[in-house]
Amino acid sequence: MKEARLLMLSVLFMLLLNVPILTIANRPERLAGIPVLYLYIFSVWAALIGCIGWLIHRSQPPGNSPAADE
Repeated sequence: MKEARLLMLSVLFMLLLNVPILTIANRPERLAGIPVLYLYIFSVWAALIGCIGWLIHRSQPPGNSPAADE
């Protein structure tokens, strides 16, 4: 089940970082001095890392943490 969710998450973020969607964010405007395209790419990248971390952490059984092995 975890593998299927990770696969779906990977496909979703692959689509979000694909050319047709990137052209929407490719504008000459800037937000807080940062180009919109860069802000979009790094926001999607950070969301991907957060979602993968949350999904993996959520699917671990209790007592199976790395700190419990020590």
